[in-house]
Amino acid sequence: MRHLLITAFALAAAGPALAQSDFPEPPMPQMSGPPMGGQMGGMRPPERENLAQMQARMTQMFDRLDANEDDLVDANELANARGGRMLTRMDADADGRVTRDEFNIGVDAQFKTLDKNGDGVVTADERPQRPR
Repeated sequence: MRHLLITAFALAAAGPALAQSDFPEPPMPQMSGPPMGGQMGGMRPPERENLAQMQARMTQMFDRLDANEDDLVDANELANARGGRMLTRMDADADGRVTRDEFNIGVDAQFKTLDKNGDGVVTADERPQRPR
């Protein structure tokens, strides 16, 4: 348990550094249907999102990527997946696969990092802005 907490803290602290890259991801293509991750399971976040909402949205993404439903996303499932690069940052033990536990800890850490004012809600102005 202690190792798990240390890993979660390390992920939260290293998140901004890991997010930087010499090769930025291309902008996300526009999606049809509900634009902000509603019933259709879109990946873009809503304007305001609490932890439970983020967990639900991200769990939908994990479930889509976990093609063989074994509660882990391996390198083959990540290779060509949209959102796969972000998910690899949650691979706490760097074994090339993300377990459901690693994922849940990563989502919690990501939320805490994004919620800059600590009010329990991540808003659009707290999220990193991608170039258009």
